[in-house]
Amino acid sequence: MDTDIDILIVGGGPVGMMAAYMFAHLGQRCTLIEQSTTTTIYPKMELSNHRTMEIHRQIGLLERVRAKAVPEQFDLDEIISTGYGEHGKAIHTWTRESPAALRQKWAKINNGAYPLEPYMRQNQITFEALMKSVVQSEPLIDDRWGFTFKSLKEEDEAVIATVIDPAGKEIQIKSKYLIGCDGGGSGVRKSAGIISPRDTLPFQAVSVHFKSKEASKLLQQGHYWHMMFLNGAALINQDEGETWTFLQSVPPDADLSAALEALEPRTAIYQSLGGLGQPFNFHIDEILTQYKWKSDLAIAESFRSAKGRVLLAGDAAHQLSPVGGHGMNSGIQDVYGLSWKLVAVLRGYGGDALLDSYSFERRKTAQLNRKMVEKATHEVALPIFTAAITIGAERLMAEDEEAQKIREGLKAQFAEGHWLHGQNGIYIGYRYNGSPIIVPDQAVPEPAESVTELIPTTWPGSRAPHVFLKDGKTSIFDLYGSGFTIVDFTPTGSTADQFLAAAKSLDIPISKVHIPEEKHCRDVWERDVVLVRPDGFVAWRVPTGNSWPGDLDAVTDVLRTAVGKSS
Repeated sequence: MDTDIDILIVGGGPVGMMAAYMFAHLGQRCTLIEQSTTTTIYPKMELSNHRTMEIHRQIGLLERVRAKAVPEQFDLDEIISTGYGEHGKAIHTWTRESPAALRQKWAKINNGAYPLEPYMRQNQITFEALMKSVVQSEPLIDDRWGFTFKSLKEEDEAVIATVIDPAGKEIQIKSKYLIGCDGGGSGVRKSAGIISPRDTLPFQAVSVHFKSKEASKLLQQGHYWHMMFLNGAALINQDEGETWTFLQSVPPDADLSAALEALEPRTAIYQSLGGLGQPFNFHIDEILTQYKWKSDLAIAESFRSAKGRVLLAGDAAHQLSPVGGHGMNSGIQDVYGLSWKLVAVLRGYGGDALLDSYSFERRKTAQLNRKMVEKATHEVALPIFTAAITIGAERLMAEDEEAQKIREGLKAQFAEGHWLHGQNGIYIGYRYNGSPIIVPDQAVPEPAESVTELIPTTWPGSRAPHVFLKDGKTSIFDLYGSGFTIVDFTPTGSTADQFLAAAKSLDIPISKVHIPEEKHCRDVWERDVVLVRPDGFVAWRVPTGNSWPGDLDAVTDVLRTAVGKSS
């Protein structure tokens, strides 16, 4: 039996590999097992949202992931069209600026209402291949490929996992904690006895990943990231080169496996891209893979097992339809929140309540994401992909005045769906209020919420706002330490010094940021003193008025709450 392992991660997909890297980044050894010996051949995710990119920056991965992504100068426009066939036409375009343009625009505004890093186009094939090389280069990660999880037994002080090695031999691995990152069908979740009720939205599809050098034909109605057709098809421009992914929705009551088996990829692509007209022919150089997917929705009843030593992340914890782009992004955000908490517990300065808070905080976020996926599917995706059925192909393609009015009506309807991939208030603005490790600010009500707009606030439980300092180059995020950060805007910085003293007595890693000259940043941050967690969320801020005693005991109480050791 393998023993003396602190953390065993089951599942070497993007979430599992990111978890392993995050632990290594914090100086914590871990073991990662994955049943496959290769990374995925399916593109799946193709957009890392703003929050995920901020995380990449904070953990030192930003330059490496962007180097393998679609270059920043390309926009992310999405076009809705009747098709490429005869009389085909674009109905509406959702304009989405390039990462380069957003970076410049946000820096000029600098009001805390925008992310530090813009999104990134990069599919999961590329991302997983990159992360495998990163994981294999980290000395603190023991990565084992071709090892299949079978079952687990949870004890009071450890978890014993039964695993099949590449030779087919059954072995056991004993660890203090086990993290299940093994996907929607998670064997870890089932073996730990955690229930995950499942629903399915009425949206399913078959997809074909292919190569074609005839980009000029495929971009004839304008440049795009996504092209959506009213007959239920879509085309994804994966790399601004020759790699594309085709999607054809399948009626929700149809046999999806049979649809995939019957699929003749080239014929399906030509016919569907013709839209509501004749087939559209172009040269397909290579079919890379074809696959099916359903809009499954599931959130585990807890992300932590009854005895507390098994934790879930990514699809093992919550399955979300691809609509809206919440899946892998939320999984990466799961392990960013989990990694610092588990390290704190292992090193003794964090209490067990930290791990309970992980389940509370990330389940709350998963529930919000699920709500947005359901809204996006019913209000945006289905009206687009079923227009040919609900209105009729002939009416949509006709050239008379009535048909023109129908198309204008659709244009107005579809324009309202721009929020589909513009959910800044959800992607970044989610909050952890109500968490047992957040000290609430009871003097003021919760700030407003928005789907599309990020509301900058240091209200406890919120992500602290990004603001560039007076030099115009340094983000306040760049001043954070790897542990907690106490940010003090007062002339003396005396409150921050109290936090340093209290943290030292509690063995809590903390950094002091004293910036009394940064008035603009202080205005955005709303308070003179703010305690920021290792994941960038606000744990506490000094109340207004004279309601807070401000002595060492009060500071100690705040810190004990923030690390899950409140009395």
